[in-house]
Amino acid sequence: MAEDLSAVIKVPYVHTKASVGTTWTQILLPRWVCRVLVVSSKAAWVTMPSSETPADGGSVGTHKAAIPQDSGVPFVIRGPESKPVIPGLEYTKSIFIAAQSGTCTVTVILEAGAS
Repeated sequence: MAEDLSAVIKVPYVHTKASVGTTWTQILLPRWVCRVLVVSSKAAWVTMPSSETPADGGSVGTHKAAIPQDSGVPFVIRGPESKPVIPGLEYTKSIFIAAQSGTCTVTVILEAGAS
């Protein structure tokens, strides 16, 4: 089930989701987020809408990145000024996470850009 963090106004923001299964769980991001760190208690997958359009509760597809057990992977969502690095780029509004097997606990840390 999706986790809606789009209304979050505290920075940085830490959110932990337990019992993430092997289908995609969508994390909706606030507009201000510039960097996301995804940490998983067990091996997990992470993706963003790109050449595939993942769906909350959907099957894990081909285009994904692996997160090793007890490790974190950072993703830069936009430049530190919250402006497009290149005009015309479209930034993701969500990320998708799934356990590689069984379930895992995932922590998402949201960071803002320059003030």
